[in-house]
Amino acid sequence: MFGNITDLPTLVSYAEALEHYEAITPIRGSNNLRPICTTHNGRRKKHMQIIKTTYPKALGVAATPQGALDAVACRLYETDVVTFVSNGDIIIDNGGYPTTTTHSFVVGILTYAYRTNPLLAYSKAGSTVIEVYPPQGKRLVVMAGLEDKPVTIRKVENIHGLAYDFTEDVDVQKGYYLKRSVMHAKRKEVHKFRKFILACAKMVDPSQYRVSNRSMKARDAEELYQAIVDQDQWSDAFEYLLTCAINSSYDYYTRSTDLSVNTSKLNSMMDDVLKYMFYEELFEARDTNNPLSNDNAKYMQGGESIVV
Repeated sequence: MFGNITDLPTLVSYAEALEHYEAITPIRGSNNLRPICTTHNGRRKKHMQIIKTTYPKALGVAATPQGALDAVACRLYETDVVTFVSNGDIIIDNGGYPTTTTHSFVVGILTYAYRTNPLLAYSKAGSTVIEVYPPQGKRLVVMAGLEDKPVTIRKVENIHGLAYDFTEDVDVQKGYYLKRSVMHAKRKEVHKFRKFILACAKMVDPSQYRVSNRSMKARDAEELYQAIVDQDQWSDAFEYLLTCAINSSYDYYTRSTDLSVNTSKLNSMMDDVLKYMFYEELFEARDTNNPLSNDNAKYMQGGESIVV
């Protein structure tokens, strides 16, 4: 799901969504496929539909879950991205795709283009962020991917116009913070290799490593860590890390490219190896109102993560 979307209707309640559904003529010869966009051009966008469903909805050939409520869903490809439930809930689900198109679909349906947006959806650090602006002030929630539950919002009273709020207390979320004393101890364990590579970086010809970068195989944190702690493999780890840390800048006066080794990146990559490998020891999960204040959540993927 990529790119911005046009021709979307603005729908802010179950009643409006149901009325819009009933007003659309299904595509001839289809199985009741109703494009959500009613413009001439929008009728061609069959990957964007509006459907009658329930919430929770039946999966596959299973029967409708007991107690499920009537709902109307706005579907993008195979994901019911925005679902209006008859009890007033509005469910937002990125389907595991925190993309510009998904977020444009959400905002396009739930907001009026000519007014101050009561809701924003955007990507940050590979996650979907949903912001709402109820009378008490801005609130946000982060949807980190497939494992996250959908976000539920509702319209709320607001003298300034349309406003939404979350149905649950979502302000307190988890953020990951580095234990600096533990990180310091881990750095000591690989201090000899760090000293070795930084010394070598001052003596090498960067152009040799830039050429090898074209055919370089990506390495994960576990591979690199094993090479760093085994002195017999130091040259292997050195070549990979140094290749990733080559900087190039073009001089328009001499019409030449200057190459250099970015030692700050070398240090950062070596730290990344440790953070991926020992994330359980190095990071503390804390309650926070802004889980994206840093990008430490990426280290929770562990040693199989590629280091570049």
